[in-house]
Amino acid sequence: MGIVLWILMFMGLVLAHEFGHFITAKKSGVKVLEFGIGIPPKVCRLWKDKSGTEYTLNLLPLGGFVRLKGEDPKNEADFNAKDSFITARLGNKILILLAGVTMNFLVAWLIFTGIFYVGTKPFQIIPENALKTSSQSYLMPTLSFLQSQGLTSGDILAIPVKIDEVVSGGIASNMKLQSGDILLSINEQKVSILNVSTLLKWFIGQPITISYQRNNKIANWTANCGRDDCVLGISFLNAGNLEVKLIKFPLGQAMWAGLKEIGAEGKLTLSTLGTLGSNLLSFNKTRISWSVNKLTWPVGIVKVVQKLREEKKRSPLLWLIGIISLALALFNVLPIPALDGGRLLGVLIQGIGRLKPEKYFNIEGYINLIFFIALMGLWVYIILKDLVRFRDIKIPFLG
Repeated sequence: MGIVLWILMFMGLVLAHEFGHFITAKKSGVKVLEFGIGIPPKVCRLWKDKSGTEYTLNLLPLGGFVRLKGEDPKNEADFNAKDSFITARLGNKILILLAGVTMNFLVAWLIFTGIFYVGTKPFQIIPENALKTSSQSYLMPTLSFLQSQGLTSGDILAIPVKIDEVVSGGIASNMKLQSGDILLSINEQKVSILNVSTLLKWFIGQPITISYQRNNKIANWTANCGRDDCVLGISFLNAGNLEVKLIKFPLGQAMWAGLKEIGAEGKLTLSTLGTLGSNLLSFNKTRISWSVNKLTWPVGIVKVVQKLREEKKRSPLLWLIGIISLALALFNVLPIPALDGGRLLGVLIQGIGRLKPEKYFNIEGYINLIFFIALMGLWVYIILKDLVRFRDIKIPFLG
């Protein structure tokens, strides 16, 4: 069921993206030759509308596509036709190319607005020093942000975490922590009863140093926070009466909060993409390996979807869909060949430089093909790594 839900979720987001291209092209006078559901090979033609657009069902359930008239330089008649993409005004081309990411932004905004209108509590409280941006999310906030927004009541009466019981099999058990020990910090991040359950998530796959106090003596212990078993394994006495209030707004405020959430989550996503890109281009084996190991896609998402479905948590599942839609928009707008941002850059270069369309689009076609193959190769690699990581499947050279 998790796999089915992921396929439906991803298909829906990609089809929403492609519908943006589709409807904008239609309104701009550019003929749409085909609106494909799924990725070829083609299974069948569903129908054909009055304008000549074919709606097709394709074999691979990995999204969809829109095929515009005039995108193939080898077909001279279509390429130079009045209703082709290449002969459209520069402004219309820009609108068509940006319409897909606009639809993904719109989907994310509607989802976030709905969450805030119905009401929710934060899905995760993140450490104060974990952010590289001043913009904060309502759904993944720091404690200080919640307090500044008046979304908490009560106080944390005892900040240190005093262990009540150690559960076997966790990091605490391996460290020989005992009942009565007081946790002080994890990787120099101050531990509180509010963040102890989520702090480790920020160090998955990395060595961690835990500072604790026993009999008035402070000690440090270094352990490895594994990708699948990064669990502290303790119960502790809640020495405070801090309560996080329900985040719920009237429709107008919910819409504004949704926009702010897009800004906050967008900055976090771009910051993550920037770190990933710099690590991959650093030619440092350790940094590259760490970044690739942090990537996840279908298998990891399926696992998250399954967990949320089993726990019957609808708001986090909707948030996940919104985040993926937002990530698709931000990723597609990057000026990388084969993506909308890369195509937009090409259109601007061709239009401003007044280059001959036939020659330019032939060159761009080869560049897009190379980058598309590279992106698909990275996708397959991430899937295989996920199978090793989450399903314990042995794959040569990967684990």
